[in-house]
Amino acid sequence: MGERSRNQKFSDIYSRFGIFFLLAGLIIICAILSPRFMTSHNLMLILRLNAIIVIISCGTQVVLLCEEMDFSQGAIAAFAGCAAIMLEGRGWNLPMAVTGALMIGVAFGILNGVVVTKCHIPSFIMTLATQKIARGIILGYRNGHPAYDIGKIAWMGQGHVAYVIPTQVFFMILILGLTWFLLNRTSLGRQFYAVGDNTRAALASGIRADRIRIIAFIYAGVMSALGGIILMGRIGSGQPSGAEGYEFEAVTAVIIGGTSLSGGEGNIYGTFAGAIFVGILNNFMTITRVSSYWQQVVQGVMIAIVVIIDARIHEKKIKR
Repeated sequence: MGERSRNQKFSDIYSRFGIFFLLAGLIIICAILSPRFMTSHNLMLILRLNAIIVIISCGTQVVLLCEEMDFSQGAIAAFAGCAAIMLEGRGWNLPMAVTGALMIGVAFGILNGVVVTKCHIPSFIMTLATQKIARGIILGYRNGHPAYDIGKIAWMGQGHVAYVIPTQVFFMILILGLTWFLLNRTSLGRQFYAVGDNTRAALASGIRADRIRIIAFIYAGVMSALGGIILMGRIGSGQPSGAEGYEFEAVTAVIIGGTSLSGGEGNIYGTFAGAIFVGILNNFMTITRVSSYWQQVVQGVMIAIVVIIDARIHEKKIKR
């Protein structure tokens, strides 16, 4: 009985604070092993490079809270980012071009949500199909060629707000705040948790679970589109093959941050910490000249570990 109680306490502590212990330990190790790590330039670089993953992760978390999965986010990001550049090239001003690109995220979110809820197709299968559709459309339309006439979209990834805050960091803070407010101060946020925690109980209480899941996919689509616009602004061109694998980095960040694959559990603080953890690990391997091939191995092992931990924690909670 005592051992079972200790296991439950460990599960609870890990779910709430585990990522912060891991993040603190990683920072200490990186600071000891590399004197270049703790420089102000490198720390700001980590924030700027990982702002896009944080933004996409906010959408990922909302979907995971509803016990669903979205693997189309990287492709949606590439589609929307290229679309924003092309729209601006056709004479649209910056706000209109960005709005038009965000509507692409809305459209794909609706597609994912409606098919998953109405056709009862597993979300990971549907979003993989959407990934191929979105990536194929933009690659086919551009014939695989980048869009270089970037115009004012460059400000989204290279500019500054109030001459001080990099736009990437500004949008990251804005989206973190918006997602925190959505999940913690609105009835919609509470319904995300309720649907993921127990769909039958949510339905019995009058919650329209299908509608909530569709909204979650729409939110993920919009976050993907925004991340793609910022990404293309940062690299200075519209790359149809860009943002490849971003959906997996986002899922890794969210799960490491304590959001459960079984839904109904997680918070935005953990998601942010999880994304920064992944970013710091990638940054450290880069400055210590670890091959990009081995970096993929490390990322794969990390995904496997966090999924195993999540499964064990969920299994123990069921046994309570």
